Amino acid sequence: MNIRVFKRPQPPRLGVLLLNLGGPEKLADVEPFLRNLFSDPSIIRLPFPVLQRPVGWLIAKLRRRKSVRLYEQIGGGSPQRRITTEQAEALREELARQGIAARVYVGMVCWHPLIESTFQQILQDRITHLVVLPLFPHFSVTTTGAATKKLIGCFDRHGGVRQMRRSYVTHYETEPGYITALTELIADEIRRFPDPRPEAVQLLFSAHSIPTKYVEQGDPYLRHHERTIAAVITALVRRFGVSPPHFLSFQSKVGPVRWLEPSTEDTLRRFAREGREQILMVPISFVSEHIETLYELDIQYQAMAHEVNIPHLRRVPALNCHRAFIRGLANLVRTRLAAESADHVAEQVAGR
Repeated sequence: MNIRVFKRPQPPRLGVLLLNLGGPEKLADVEPFLRNLFSDPSIIRLPFPVLQRPVGWLIAKLRRRKSVRLYEQIGGGSPQRRITTEQAEALREELARQGIAARVYVGMVCWHPLIESTFQQILQDRITHLVVLPLFPHFSVTTTGAATKKLIGCFDRHGGVRQMRRSYVTHYETEPGYITALTELIADEIRRFPDPRPEAVQLLFSAHSIPTKYVEQGDPYLRHHERTIAAVITALVRRFGVSPPHFLSFQSKVGPVRWLEPSTEDTLRRFAREGREQILMVPISFVSEHIETLYELDIQYQAMAHEVNIPHLRRVPALNCHRAFIRGLANLVRTRLAAESADHVAEQVAGR
């Protein structure tokens, strides 16, 4: 007599991977971070691929001293890893409140925890379904593309890891929670000006610039920012009954190639010439505080505003763990899970 033993199917093990660029946490980390940054052709593409690594290392060495001085002015390192870890924990808690048990991981492109090491942890935890969620609301090959390429390389080197289902969030420039968080922070800052009427405050949405050639080749980065701004302005009109004047500029250009313009610096100088006295900078493409918010916006542009006689220049805080933003991230995960479940059912039906 043969007795058949049926194994109870194991429950799925859900993982969410937050992807970000990363930043040096102490001054000794600055040069190796820059080496990783400039050696990655997905982020900064040099004309001759064979020279990408040696030239990237040379650029890192040449820029080290200047970059160290900048990090010294914001406390000796970037807080991005700490904040991203806090976002991961906040997301895990929000998913748990919604009845979704998940392990939330952090993987960085250029600094620790690197995507490659986090991937090893995901394998060790035997995750069966991974939702990949970049902390870049607007897609670009230089951000989401670079991070996803590294992750896919990890899967390829492990034979595809076919037992792990995975789904990718590629952009969420108009996700309601993201828009709500931006709108609330902007409204809070508008109220802090001497003249708190929305029409009296010039909004300056400042985004990280990318080489123009990427946009000309079809990168949707600029288009996604324009959609975010349109959604935020619509929300502000509903709140205030009037639209604040608004403009989009770009910061953090690196290298001699043509980058998206106008620059935030040039735009502030133009506003000064036009007599604008109340300007609110909005770091639209940054969801956590780091060198580009804490130094460029808070120190560099504030000094320039004093130089060109702009009396009132403020900036909106980065989203960090804003409750609406975290709820928005949870909604993205839930939406991907629902879509993946529907696709899985369809595959089973088709295979019968």
